[in-house]
Amino acid sequence: MIILPFVSSSCYVFDAWYHYIYHPPSRNYEGLLSTIVIVFIYLQYCAPIRSRYALGIYHILLWIIIEIANLGYLIFYIQQRDTFRIIIYFSFLILHSYLTVGLLYCRVLNDFKSNIIVENKHLFHFISRLEVILTIYIPIYLKIEYTSLTRNTIAYFLLFDFFSDSYHRFQGVWIKSALYLFVTTVTVAVATEWFYFTNNDHTYETISLVAEVISAFLCNTIIILQFFPFHFKTQHLQHILREALISMKDQHNNKTQEQDDSSTKMSMINEANLYRY
Repeated sequence: MIILPFVSSSCYVFDAWYHYIYHPPSRNYEGLLSTIVIVFIYLQYCAPIRSRYALGIYHILLWIIIEIANLGYLIFYIQQRDTFRIIIYFSFLILHSYLTVGLLYCRVLNDFKSNIIVENKHLFHFISRLEVILTIYIPIYLKIEYTSLTRNTIAYFLLFDFFSDSYHRFQGVWIKSALYLFVTTVTVAVATEWFYFTNNDHTYETISLVAEVISAFLCNTIIILQFFPFHFKTQHLQHILREALISMKDQHNNKTQEQDDSSTKMSMINEANLYRY
């Protein structure tokens, strides 16, 4: 879990600067490698590092590597004077900084614990889902008529499936609303990207990229919100509530028993007085 985000971000750097340096007209590879593994960049939030100092260095190093990749795409489109894609990649540059600041605040400064934990079984689940998705996407990347750069849609599709498993633990409007919007924008991004590949209409590509940027913001927001325990019905709070209910029930039973005992004693006293007379 510690190494995978570095592998993923390194692939992102390679694809971005390969595109910047060579940008061949036959785009039968570009972006495929980083698109496959970019999901692991977002899993840095639960890296099992105990030292805050080491954790801070870890997140900052990943941020530097990711921003180097974003700068590769951004500089290329600045030279191409493609205003729309300049805005897109500048947005990604800002959003990755937003995620890093959130992680540093939650994990390094405040030592908050992750409430959505990634286990080994989840990694195997990601890999199994990737196999199915890539059987659809790889033939598209091999078509030279399409511009196939690094995309986050597969990562977001896997992540919203992962986040939704914890929905029953969510409480409050913010994190639930963020998840609903995240699912919606990811669905729009994936659907319009597929329409673009099918119809070769750049309008769909534009919609897909905008939806992807919004999805990035929502994904980062969910990752940050899940550090705050009041967004969750935690087992600890449930245990406290259960103990409180048991305690109240015991107090009620004890009070009832005391009333019964006092009533019995009064009856015995009254009977004794009657026999005396």
